[in-house]
Amino acid sequence: MDIKAIALDMDGTLLNPIGLIDEKLIHQLEKLQQRGIKIFIATGRTQKEIVDVLPSHVNMDGYVSANGMGAYTKEKKLSQHSLDETLLQKVISEAREENIYYEVHPLKGPRLALTEDKPYFVAELEKYIPETLLENELNSRKKAIREHINWVNKLKHEHIVKVYFFSVDTEKINTWKKHLENLKKEITFTTSCSSLHNVEMMVSGVSKGTGIKLLLEESGINKENLLVVGDGENDLPMFELAGHAVAMKNAEKNVQAQADTVTDFGYEQNGLYHYLKQKFSL
Repeated sequence: MDIKAIALDMDGTLLNPIGLIDEKLIHQLEKLQQRGIKIFIATGRTQKEIVDVLPSHVNMDGYVSANGMGAYTKEKKLSQHSLDETLLQKVISEAREENIYYEVHPLKGPRLALTEDKPYFVAELEKYIPETLLENELNSRKKAIREHINWVNKLKHEHIVKVYFFSVDTEKINTWKKHLENLKKEITFTTSCSSLHNVEMMVSGVSKGTGIKLLLEESGINKENLLVVGDGENDLPMFELAGHAVAMKNAEKNVQAQADTVTDFGYEQNGLYHYLKQKFSL
């Protein structure tokens, strides 16, 4: 397979459990770019969240943000979507009634949540932590409450690119997912999951796959020449698009089952670094 582009998920793939990228991995990606291979990021994170975590000296060739809500190269924006304001008001109100942890992510600025809801957000993380909740997601929620959420008295509903819902309790989040599925019968939108403990809302018809397709078209690269690496259900649209799909060892079994290859190591052991080293003889 002649690989001309690599699309990488971030959390559980590119980033370690504390949300950082290893410097050795950065050097690997630079070497691949020197060989003429494009490196794309495809993540559930918003543009701001990407900028917040990636070091300034990391230069990717393209980005898909918020599960396909945005797609852009270093030079230009290829697409950008926002959620329907009426839908947002309805869903967030219902989430609050059920004490569902939520984060409202605007196109610009920090993520938002209502100040009066902070106590039940904090209480959510004081529950028993099951093995199914990966360390990176738990750390991200703790850090969000402590540093990243802008606690407000009134939410804005304009130019929102993503709403993230979370629960330590898989039964609770699954019930919420079913509610969202029923709501889709009334209002058109898309949902996506990156773990067993979350679900995110986007506009209908967008995914990491649609964003990566735009980047491939912009770069003049065929999908057969695309290698994808990810660990979540939200990576499956990219798996379907790619010439070769790789699942991280820490991915759920249903994700691994739809991949061509599974890495020997998980994200905790810098599994992406070891995979690329072997695959490309770096």
